[in-house]
Amino acid sequence: MIDLNETEILQVAIIHEERARKFYERLASRHSKYPAGDLYAFLAGEEEGHIKKLSAKYGVPRFEAGWEEKYLPYLIDLDRLAWEDGVEAEATAGFEAVRKGLLIARKAESHAIDFYSRAAGVVEDRTTKELFAELEGEEKIHLAKIEGYLKEL
Repeated sequence: MIDLNETEILQVAIIHEERARKFYERLASRHSKYPAGDLYAFLAGEEEGHIKKLSAKYGVPRFEAGWEEKYLPYLIDLDRLAWEDGVEAEATAGFEAVRKGLLIARKAESHAIDFYSRAAGVVEDRTTKELFAELEGEEKIHLAKIEGYLKEL
């Protein structure tokens, strides 16, 4: 259950998308010589599009400093996961680093799918429900792309 109002849910979604965008941009830069670098760049662009869609609803701003602490229970910490897996510390290189990055991306997209599904069940506004369903569908496409790259590795 999500114990937030509609505006707060939109804010959590924006924070998640912003974190994912930054994470994917770093991986796109780091792995630009691999095909997965293109996937990371694509995902970063997709997350930017999600931010714009979410921000447009009720004019919710992209980020305000005090939000993060309140919303931590609803967020996935991609940076912490990357650090724990040695991705951020660059403890791994080559295909192993790409694989670990993709595994974190898979967690991020799965988390987003779950969040948007639950959020759609909480909000009452029909257009917001539709927006969350649309974003959930896009996240499922991202997850399928990630799964495809993982199979190729």
